[in-house]
Amino acid sequence: MQTHKSKIIAAVKEHGTPSYIYDGEKLVSNYQRLVNALPDCVDVFYALKVNPNVSLVKLLRSKGACTEVCSITEMEIALKAGSTPQDIVYLGPCKKDYELKRAISLGVFAIVVESETELKRVSRFANEAGVVVDVAIRINPDFSAKGSPWKMGGRPTQFGIDEKHAIANFGTYLNVPNINIKGIHVYNGTNILDAQSVYENSKYILGLYEQISQKYNTTFSMVDVGGGMGIPYFPNQEELDIVEFKNLMTPLFSDFHKKYPDTRIIMESGRFIIGTAGYFAVGVNNIKINHGKTFVVTDGGTNCHSASAGSGRVVKRNFPMENISATDNSEEFEYQVAGPLCSPDDIIGRNIKLKEVKEGDILVINASGAYGSTSSPGLFHSHGFPVEALVYDDQVHLIRHKDTSDDIISRQVVVDFKKEPVLN
Repeated sequence: MQTHKSKIIAAVKEHGTPSYIYDGEKLVSNYQRLVNALPDCVDVFYALKVNPNVSLVKLLRSKGACTEVCSITEMEIALKAGSTPQDIVYLGPCKKDYELKRAISLGVFAIVVESETELKRVSRFANEAGVVVDVAIRINPDFSAKGSPWKMGGRPTQFGIDEKHAIANFGTYLNVPNINIKGIHVYNGTNILDAQSVYENSKYILGLYEQISQKYNTTFSMVDVGGGMGIPYFPNQEELDIVEFKNLMTPLFSDFHKKYPDTRIIMESGRFIIGTAGYFAVGVNNIKINHGKTFVVTDGGTNCHSASAGSGRVVKRNFPMENISATDNSEEFEYQVAGPLCSPDDIIGRNIKLKEVKEGDILVINASGAYGSTSSPGLFHSHGFPVEALVYDDQVHLIRHKDTSDDIISRQVVVDFKKEPVLN
């Protein structure tokens, strides 16, 4: 654990549980490892979808990271964190009119259009504003990313335009009024741990760029190869070999850059950058034996960290977890670690071995920086979202307040059901 246990305990004592605690040094180190494994001609865009906390985005931005956003709120977070519009790409399969108009007014580097219908809408709004808008065409390729548990391309999805259709019709896209086609975007899969798979995916996308450029006798100013680099969560997984990654990606991108020096190469990353820099801390409320199994009931579960409970997975495996309150020589026992919900699925540790757990102990789930509260049903039982803290420069910084009852209720509207008079 990169962040010393005492600092996590200090953060918990100050801000309580459940809580997300981030290691700022680890976050910066992960980002630098990725940047150092890529040639200078590649720009790394942090994907806010994995964790959009403005302080974390600001820290990454201070180190040079650009931003990839998927909603108007993520766009505003990126701006608040210090991103310039020219270092923002905006994508997503459902962009509302007001979101597109905001992106157009800002002049973001590229709006990634996911359908021909969306392209026409952007053209209309651009015409109304009297501007030319920079866009990229998202392509759903025929090629499927190997090594990804969640494939987003190479099969029927809501993302992008089919490869063959896009290539055949790219000429019409180039002639859409008030539109400047900057290039293409492809995102094939996520949590890929094999460097060869990332390489093959990127090589295929660069090949698509060349194919379209040659077919329509033009060059573009950007190509976004997605990314999908992952982190290991389970015992049988090994982390991405960053040395192999560098040895494969450096010549690939450098050769492309020599041929197309005016084309900005974009690689997105979220989970790889922040995943191992985050920890989810829960407090043990009570312990009991039920039908021969020992259950540890904690104050945070699926509502705060649905990924650790296996939401969306057929096979539910345990995230790495430890009891940071236990002494080094404590004996291990097997537990079922449950959250606070009235749901049988609210189990964040199944048959998991931990050092002896006692009431009041603090359990920590590692590798929790990505898709933690972001993808969790925080309003289940109206518990609200947890507190978040950043440990950086030997200080604990509060970066998100815990939702209170007043926070949740204040968003609701109470209807006055006065009895209406009966009309004769």
